Amino acid sequence: MIKQNCSAEPFYLHCFRYLGGLFLCFTPLAHSAGIAIMEQSVKELGQAFSGAPTNFTDASMVFFNPAAMSQIRGKLVSTAGYVIAPSAVFHDSASQLSPALGGVPLSGNNGGNSPDLVSVPNVYFVQELTPRLAFGFGFNSPYGMRNSYQPDWKGRYQALDSELLTLNFNPSLSFKVTERLSVGAGFNVQYLDTKLTNAIDFGTICLPVLGPITCAGQGLLPQSFDGHVSLNGDSVGFGYNFGAFYTLNQNTRFGVSYRSRITHDVHGHANFSVPDNASALTLGGSFIDTKTRTSVTLPDSVLFGFSHRMGSHWEVSADALWTHWSLIRELRTDFLSAQRDDVMDLRWKDTWRLAAGINYFSEDNKWIFRTGFAYDQTPVPDSLHRSPRIPDNDRYWLTAGVTYALFRNITLHAAYAHLFMGDAAINHRGTTGDFLIGQYAEQINIGGLQMDWRF
Repeated sequence: MIKQNCSAEPFYLHCFRYLGGLFLCFTPLAHSAGIAIMEQSVKELGQAFSGAPTNFTDASMVFFNPAAMSQIRGKLVSTAGYVIAPSAVFHDSASQLSPALGGVPLSGNNGGNSPDLVSVPNVYFVQELTPRLAFGFGFNSPYGMRNSYQPDWKGRYQALDSELLTLNFNPSLSFKVTERLSVGAGFNVQYLDTKLTNAIDFGTICLPVLGPITCAGQGLLPQSFDGHVSLNGDSVGFGYNFGAFYTLNQNTRFGVSYRSRITHDVHGHANFSVPDNASALTLGGSFIDTKTRTSVTLPDSVLFGFSHRMGSHWEVSADALWTHWSLIRELRTDFLSAQRDDVMDLRWKDTWRLAAGINYFSEDNKWIFRTGFAYDQTPVPDSLHRSPRIPDNDRYWLTAGVTYALFRNITLHAAYAHLFMGDAAINHRGTTGDFLIGQYAEQINIGGLQMDWRF
């Protein structure tokens, strides 16, 4: 793999790249719609994140609604880890080469199962500065995905390895305007690292370039000589978030927050592996190692909800999250060579995530038990635009959690979630005219532990 000259890059980008390398072992598979990651609080996971915009008892408010930080007295640290067990299995129906080549079935297997266990960490800190002013800081991964297929599977010309990692640094401030109303805002510095690989069917590419006779003479027939390409790149983008927190009375709270879109100008490299008998296809400047550039805008979102305490034992909560996924129409990679642009046609649509939850408090408030349910829409519009890199579908969250006050200033949270997903049909066309046709059977299990420390 070609490496950029580190001495020529900005120092901050070098630092982010180093941190990204340290956290690659935590690269998450996306567990909310699209490539979003909801796992920012184990406490909130237990109630399907239904109380996130009105939460003021753990420091994840830095991410969900910075306005709530003004409710904190002293200092609060929340650190959490999640273990995620995804399952995504492709079932082939009639995957085939281009109809122009007779629609010959694609050779290979179904790609195997999804990755093994995945770990996701995050940490948040909130400190009271004055009775009305609070500071917070968050370090997390708001977007990410990872999937891998066996090298000889049917969809190898469309996807083999797909990885996207984001690291987000989020300093924030909150101000209590009145005893009931608080506002808050934060600044986001986000590092993005990505890797995409797939096979290349040089037998199919050869036919219109060199002609059937020449290709057959060199043994370059469809699916007979595969090459390989690896696209690697990274970027640093900037954004902001803000929110409002309103206490109607001691039992009822409302919250609303906004996270801005972040544009990444990803610079990277393309590394090609070309069979010897296909070397003639590189003479025009295609399929050669080169630098690349990709622009992607990660979406803005709006989150709002309420929580209501009913007596001494029960609390209910609900929220709604709107995400502007329609910003992502395509992912286009521009090669600094004669190579034609690589375009992933997505045409994603905006989505809603709706959640409701309930909490039960023990008599002495040392224990809290909670459960929740959420409906999470996929941005993928149909089977024609469902890529094997992101075979996303609508999901239904069923969650349960528990909180235990270990000491007066230390609280532990544990939660479990099962995500139900219907079979996701795919009928996706690759760059060489091949069609991946079938469906994905998917489900996800998530477990998490968290500690809150007040001092």
